[in-house]
Amino acid sequence: MDANDLAHALDARQASDNLILASLSAAESAALAPNLERITLSSGQVIGQPGHVMQHVYFPLSCSVSWVSHTAEGESAELALVGSDGLIGVPLVLGGLTMQHTVQVQCGGQAMRMGADVFLRILGTQPRLHKLALLFVQWQMSQMAQSIVCSRHHAVAERLSHWLLSNAQAAKRAELHVTHETISHMLGVRRESVTQAAGRLQASGWIDNSRGKITLKDTDSLRRMACECQSRSQVESQRYLQQLARLAQTSNGGDQGSAGLSDLPPYGLSHAEASQSQPEGDLQKYVDAYDFAPVGFVTLDAQGKILQTNLAGAILLDIQRSQCQHQLFSDFLDGDSQASFARFHHEVLGGQCRRHCVVQLTAAAHRSALRVRIDATADEWGVENRMVLIDVSEQVMHDAPQGRPWPFQNAEAGELTAEWRS
Repeated sequence: MDANDLAHALDARQASDNLILASLSAAESAALAPNLERITLSSGQVIGQPGHVMQHVYFPLSCSVSWVSHTAEGESAELALVGSDGLIGVPLVLGGLTMQHTVQVQCGGQAMRMGADVFLRILGTQPRLHKLALLFVQWQMSQMAQSIVCSRHHAVAERLSHWLLSNAQAAKRAELHVTHETISHMLGVRRESVTQAAGRLQASGWIDNSRGKITLKDTDSLRRMACECQSRSQVESQRYLQQLARLAQTSNGGDQGSAGLSDLPPYGLSHAEASQSQPEGDLQKYVDAYDFAPVGFVTLDAQGKILQTNLAGAILLDIQRSQCQHQLFSDFLDGDSQASFARFHHEVLGGQCRRHCVVQLTAAAHRSALRVRIDATADEWGVENRMVLIDVSEQVMHDAPQGRPWPFQNAEAGELTAEWRS
């Protein structure tokens, strides 16, 4: 065996770390090997730009790569994550030539690279590779759909746990070289929110958080903390692996396509299950003061459903406390207030700067319509919205003409930063 043959054999062996390449037959792998080169990708490296013709296709071995979308104002969010389970080159699989999003390396490591023109030619001669690539495209589309739901409805601490687990799985290691700034761009939130959430995870002993590096120490707890997207992603991963295994089995005579991900522990304990072992909140130590306070206390879950309320809160909502649980708070608001409150609720849980607003409660059986000021803060995990409700109907009537803007206040700087229009 000469030097070139030896190099190709070594590359073919390393290529088996990528699940798509590992699902090919021995003959197919041998035909592919001369066209593959092993490279090292660095964290933060951009390997694809929107509108640029793709020059290479990448098969990650020990790195994670993100599809990132940017706005004209410079904001960004991660759409999908690719690791050793897939490839970078989806547009080529679907008949295109250019990327529509930025492709950025998250956690650096090894990858196999092939010229885009060679990849297109081989797709036409290897039906199995084409099928494997299409299976990955289908799975990535499900990831992208789930990421939209996640960004709109889940708290920062939950999303951070999900993101860390996904990257550790993609890069096949527990130590991630990534900054809070980078994570904030991927999640589409403020860096301060990521820093606060990471600090809580570290205080719980689940991660080791140092400058430019995060090490996962307790993945079981992180899975329980993560949003439901983690368990859904795991279900989709298992389905994808089973499909790869079936294709691999037809050529290799064995279930070789499921190596690497199938032995992962189950994900997706709900927050309710995770919180059962947590101590009760401080308010429970002062039940009388909580119940008979002159202002309403109402706690909502991430979906905006009522978890609990004190007596004053129940009176403001005109409900019995025993019947209020799991009812949407927005059901008590008039139409103009519902959309604005939904944004406010999302921003409170997301760790953004808005902290109080004024809404209109619709008329009820035992009271007329009320104008209520809400001061809110998220719990330490960012999964509950704890609100104080104060009736300001008379104050608004006397102090503000109809249609006057009600300002949001920046809780950090004490400055007026936005407006609520009644």
